[in-house]
Amino acid sequence: MKLVFIPPGEFQMGSNDDQEPVAVTLTQGFYLGETEVTQAQWTAVMETKPWTGETFIKEGPAYAASYISWNDAIDFCTKLTEQEHAAGRLAKGWRYALPTESQWEYACRAGTTTAYYFGDDPAHLGDYAWFYDNAYDIGAKYAHEVRLKKPNAWTLYDMHGNVWEWCRNGYQYDLPGGIDPASVEGSDRVYRGGSWNNAAGICRSAYRSGVVPSSRIYDLGFRLAAVPVGGAEQEPVSESR
Repeated sequence: MKLVFIPPGEFQMGSNDDQEPVAVTLTQGFYLGETEVTQAQWTAVMETKPWTGETFIKEGPAYAASYISWNDAIDFCTKLTEQEHAAGRLAKGWRYALPTESQWEYACRAGTTTAYYFGDDPAHLGDYAWFYDNAYDIGAKYAHEVRLKKPNAWTLYDMHGNVWEWCRNGYQYDLPGGIDPASVEGSDRVYRGGSWNNAAGICRSAYRSGVVPSSRIYDLGFRLAAVPVGGAEQEPVSESR
């Protein structure tokens, strides 16, 4: 599982197409998975295959894992953190987690202010994402293999489309702005990015939705983050990550 370092910074979160944008400052850098967690990666850690026998699924090591609830994803992060600390591959000042909603959008945008990380024209989305037009509409109704579309400027793949991705935050209608927003208040949890089942407009960088954390859905997975605990120094999580 390759992780990409995301530097600290400031950005405008959201879009006037949805809600009033808010200013966000991320004071610490973090690492984010280059792709969604795959079926092989999930199984290696959890020794389960929750998607087996479900609808809208293709199985294989490089397919994005789906039918993963928010609770499941948190368990994955906890177990992987314990394993990697014990093996000496993760510094004690770091842990694995879901990205916050602001971390996710900041990483997706990679410095851009447009609707998508490649610009504003959805006609180009097929080069960067699996979405309704090049998946569902042609009968390819399943989460696809990762790393087949073009990445953003920070080499993150599938931030648009393929599977929705859980975030750490609780879902609230108003966007969480300010410094390092990370509240988990509320009964629902945020998910981002759109999926193979969604129209282009839903795959925008700013689009967001929420659902109860126990939900397991055919087009909902997650992307792993590695985040510093407290005042941990910004250092590589591991040379063997």
